[in-house]
Amino acid sequence: MTRSLGIAAVAGVMAVGLLTAACGSPRTTNASSDTSTTSSSATATSTTASSAADTGANTASGAKGDGSGGANAANGQCLTGNLKVTAGGGDAGAGHSFIPIVFTNTGSAPCTIAAYPGVSFVTGDDGRQVGDPATRVSASAPTVTLQPGQAASAALSITNPGVYDPAQCKPVAVRGLRVYPPNNTAAAFVPLSGDVQGCSGHVPNQEPLKIKPVVAGANAQ
Repeated sequence: MTRSLGIAAVAGVMAVGLLTAACGSPRTTNASSDTSTTSSSATATSTTASSAADTGANTASGAKGDGSGGANAANGQCLTGNLKVTAGGGDAGAGHSFIPIVFTNTGSAPCTIAAYPGVSFVTGDDGRQVGDPATRVSASAPTVTLQPGQAASAALSITNPGVYDPAQCKPVAVRGLRVYPPNNTAAAFVPLSGDVQGCSGHVPNQEPLKIKPVVAGANAQ
């Protein structure tokens, strides 16, 4: 990955039948996270760009996840169709880039979001997954209540492929991120601009992508 990531925001949808919201079966670093309940009271911050059509994967008939609003789950859980999924301002250092993945409630009612999103690199017009999905970093995972317009976020760490053995990493250019909001099976595509690469191969005992649980606010670290 180059020095910084220019990220265009947006949430196109992809319904993925029978896939878990973890985008596969990502590993968890250290122990499983604790769960507590909190409520987000901050006003949603402006970290979005204009909406774009999902070009990161095939979209199943009837799927919805463009953040245009609709009903949330009966239990009040935030659904992909009521979330605008974007990438906040990134930071870089020591071979890593850090990006908050932001989930903004675009619905007309409060909803709750908790635990880990599923995140992976994608490439090509068909949204082919690149490499392993993000590994979960063990941390406290609060349940965040989002009022309409409010945001929560999860911190994503991306390791520069250049630090790995190229024979194992097999770096390739990527188009963006496939993001499954926690406990959802419909994903959003977040495009990435600039010269962004990811490992298409498996690097033993390494974690090119790491994700933390969702927390209140748009600036997870």
